[in-house]
Amino acid sequence: MALYPSEQWLDEYARRLDESRAFEDVGTGWGKGFDGDIRLVITDLPLEETSVGSLPDRILEGVPEAVRSELATLSLAEITSVVGEAAREGLPEQTQRILRQLEENVLDGTLYAHLSLEDGACTGASVLTDPAERDAGFTIRGTYDTWRSIVDGRPALSAMLQGDLDVDGNRARQLQYFAMFQLLGDIAADVETTHVFAESPTDPSEMVIDNAVRPTVAIQRFAHRQASWAGRTLNLL
Repeated sequence: MALYPSEQWLDEYARRLDESRAFEDVGTGWGKGFDGDIRLVITDLPLEETSVGSLPDRILEGVPEAVRSELATLSLAEITSVVGEAAREGLPEQTQRILRQLEENVLDGTLYAHLSLEDGACTGASVLTDPAERDAGFTIRGTYDTWRSIVDGRPALSAMLQGDLDVDGNRARQLQYFAMFQLLGDIAADVETTHVFAESPTDPSEMVIDNAVRPTVAIQRFAHRQASWAGRTLNLL
């Protein structure tokens, strides 16, 4: 299972996007004549609230028990400054990798990822150490708790309707490719995931809206795929 959020999780997500026939169908024409790259912004990572002792066992696997006990009460906001390079060399590779990613990729509690998308394919994905290093035609922004709920199966449409996800970019194209934006969330939920941070309580009102929008999402996706199929058929005639 891939740790979320991490570079390894993003790589697996990009692979699944690129191999998805459904995504190829609903994304046909996306990025043709315009910038179809998407920036994913994950805000409010709970670094202060998460202690080393509460991390999944696989992150700390191989760390000596005495070291675990010494670090257990430190928060993730503190650990990168406390555990220096010399001390890290004695830690397992997985633990070192997570520490490096926390230090290099998280900017003021926010993580930025970049998806290169064109014509139903994902041609690349990367975590940005500087959000100014890449341009994107569209930005999807939400808190860590919102993104986690989507990775756990919440429909992206529900998050958008409740204002938990903000999508910035050409509005007409967002509406035209609404099924594609929803599928971005669905495929994220298909990735076998272990969460780095503990789960926050779910608002019951969210669950009601989530269940209400599921049939609508399925109908929209079917209609979009049928339209894409018809368009390709006509082009062959």
